[in-house]
Amino acid sequence: MQVIGTAGHVDHGKSTLVRRLTGIDPDRFAEEKRRGLTIDLGFAWLLLPSGREAGVVDVPGHERFVRNMLAGAGGITVCLFVVDAAEGWMPQSAEHLAILDVLGVSSGVVALTKADAVDAETIALATEEVSEKLSGTSLQGAPVVPCSAVTGAGIADLVAALDAAVAAAPAPPDLGAPRLWVDRVFTIAGAGTVVTGTLMRGSLRAGDEVEIAPDGRRARIRAIQSHKKELPEVGPGNRVALNLAGLARQGAERGDAVVAPGTWRATKRVDAKLRVLPSAVTGSDVALTEKGAHLLYAGSAETPVRLKLLGTAKVRPGDEAYAQLHLATPLPLVARDRFVIRDAGRVLTLGGGEVLDPLPGEARRSDRARLELLAELEAGDDGARLAALVGAAAGLDAAEASFRSGAAEAGPGVVRLASWLVTSDRLAELKQTVLDTLEEHHRARPLERGMAREALRQEVPLGAEAFDALLDRTDGVVQEGALVRSASHRVAF
Repeated sequence: MQVIGTAGHVDHGKSTLVRRLTGIDPDRFAEEKRRGLTIDLGFAWLLLPSGREAGVVDVPGHERFVRNMLAGAGGITVCLFVVDAAEGWMPQSAEHLAILDVLGVSSGVVALTKADAVDAETIALATEEVSEKLSGTSLQGAPVVPCSAVTGAGIADLVAALDAAVAAAPAPPDLGAPRLWVDRVFTIAGAGTVVTGTLMRGSLRAGDEVEIAPDGRRARIRAIQSHKKELPEVGPGNRVALNLAGLARQGAERGDAVVAPGTWRATKRVDAKLRVLPSAVTGSDVALTEKGAHLLYAGSAETPVRLKLLGTAKVRPGDEAYAQLHLATPLPLVARDRFVIRDAGRVLTLGGGEVLDPLPGEARRSDRARLELLAELEAGDDGARLAALVGAAAGLDAAEASFRSGAAEAGPGVVRLASWLVTSDRLAELKQTVLDTLEEHHRARPLERGMAREALRQEVPLGAEAFDALLDRTDGVVQEGALVRSASHRVAF
């Protein structure tokens, strides 16, 4: 299943269009209805002509509520971009498009709303303008559909275009590591805490034990609902409500994540590729530096972040750079997660990027080896990233390497020694170290039958289980209980 998220300038008709498409009013609060203004996230769902069902997240368009928009944008896979046919492209249109581009949302449809209030020439001009604005972004080439939520004109065409966009969007993979970024929390008398969000990367079942990241609080799933239907289990890509047992009243909040215990690590430091938006989008020609106050948005979470630029001291608008991000609040992030960076002082979206390594060591700006590693992590697939990380560290724990790279298994060029991973080249070096150490021992003590196993292990930088696996893989070595010798060694009086 896919989740459709709205985007666009304030008062361009996003919520009205959602009501027309779904029959559900996404504005939940009396203040929203009184002011005719979406303040927080709204939720609905849509049955498409193909029989597919899609969740819908309606986001606020006003610049004061961009942080709420970001909480919803992190979980969408298809965009319904809304532009008023009469007003055309506006400041929040540009900011919302920039956010979607940074987050990599590439499937979408543009609804040219209020088309009943303008003539054909205006619609043609607005369509051309929107297409130009989308050029060079992740939504380039998205269809532009004139429509009216009041008269219903063009709605059938819009639904057909959404159906095609949903079909074209990549199916969310089940990687066995579920994560649901919490975007709403409430309590029900007699039932307890309910959290909602978009489930990704894995499945959840009623009765499962889960963890609330980053604090590690445990809970049990009492019941699962999706689109008002109770389900025994639910897969990735669905809008989900989880009734959780075992949590205190304030046991979860927006920005937390529901995860399977033991599958995620909350991190306060990540290496990433950072992209700064062009000055034409931000309205500022000031370069991004490490100075100033910045906020990072990932999933539904928001946290202050300190930037350490790598290989450069500043990033000009429209440019990219590698950076190490130090988060004030730990977040359960993984390789290829997308994020947005905003200037906390100027309340301005500066750019964003992609996590390359969620558990890096401390970086120095001029660390050439680190920059080369990040380039490999950016360019490679999961297997290549795992190999690069293992090679750079001269060996890694398999679970850590998998988490940092996103690869489920070791690929070509990587060898498993018990729970330890090394590259093929490193394995050859370790084998040679064993053989050389034994030969040296035999020359120095020719009358000893062999070398003490533990003494040999002290010469090889491996744990006990990995060392045993190494000996099993090393030709020309004989293991005799607590002793190890070269196969060619004989005691001669």
